[in-house]
Amino acid sequence: MKSSIKKLKNCKKVVEVKLTPERVKDEFEKVYGGIKKVANVPGYRVGKAPRDLLERHYGKTAKEEVIKGLVPETYKEILEQYKLNPIGYPDITDVKLDLNEGFSYRASIETRPEFSLKNYKGLRLKRKPRDVKEEDVQKNLESLREANAQNVPKKDSEEKEKVLPKIDDEFAKDLGLENLEKLKDAIRQDMKMRLEQDAQADLEMQLIKQLVDGMNFEIPESLLKAEKERLIKDANNRIAYMETIQKKQNPDKKFSLTDKDRKELEENAEKQAVRQVKAFFILDKIAQSEKIYLKEDEIEKRIEEMAQQYKKTKDEIKKYLEKNHMLDEMALNMRNAKVMGFLLKEAKIA
Repeated sequence: MKSSIKKLKNCKKVVEVKLTPERVKDEFEKVYGGIKKVANVPGYRVGKAPRDLLERHYGKTAKEEVIKGLVPETYKEILEQYKLNPIGYPDITDVKLDLNEGFSYRASIETRPEFSLKNYKGLRLKRKPRDVKEEDVQKNLESLREANAQNVPKKDSEEKEKVLPKIDDEFAKDLGLENLEKLKDAIRQDMKMRLEQDAQADLEMQLIKQLVDGMNFEIPESLLKAEKERLIKDANNRIAYMETIQKKQNPDKKFSLTDKDRKELEENAEKQAVRQVKAFFILDKIAQSEKIYLKEDEIEKRIEEMAQQYKKTKDEIKKYLEKNHMLDEMALNMRNAKVMGFLLKEAKIA
């Protein structure tokens, strides 16, 4: 087998493959040997038909089988020869098959990006403040007050007016708490939890940004396109939801995006897609380098937790995940969470 490789941009490689007529003839011999065993040719018992009749009756089928056999076989060889790590399936074109000329084709292959890991330990991060301010507690109380307002008829009138409840112990009891102080404590705890979650998410965003900014490499175009389309679809779903809410609240006012907004949405989606695809490969490479793997019992434990959460059996949850092709994605997210935990532990957080 003769082959040559050409590297293009965005992790694309094009490999030209050429086989000798001898190898093609050997493949035809194997294919016709298989056909002869089962061929039903008039005037001959199965397995006894001569080669010329087999070629006349099954020539097209034999050619297709030869191509189907040689392409995967030689594709595997070129992956090993050039040490390629492909993403998805190759695009096979320019297939030529001739007993005298041999067999040739072109394979366009997208591969994983090639890059070196650097500066991923000891990253300097800054944690957002997580202190609950009393003024914010008061704002939350006011919001609760607004949410529990009542429209009552005006005196000697058919019109109604909004009456806000007093913020006191009775108000707290109406919300299921012992007194006003207990209500404030509950608000503080809820706010504290939200601030902690927000601070953690912000740390992870800082970490990903530093990783992506610190490692410059090309990414496969197909993955970038797929991620961009997914982000735009998610954004459009959110817009549709907002349109529905807007229509209910104010039927006369139409909610819509301008052409400028649409263009900005696409540009932001592309930037975010680049960042997320790069982050995927960086985290994957760090996982391999640091030998961070996911154990089977960790997946089983997560499925058990989901079963309890949704009041289903483990088998029901597992079947649902498998049916919707979500099991691998769940495992990947869990593994990435372990990588992020490792990186945050190694980071210098102020």
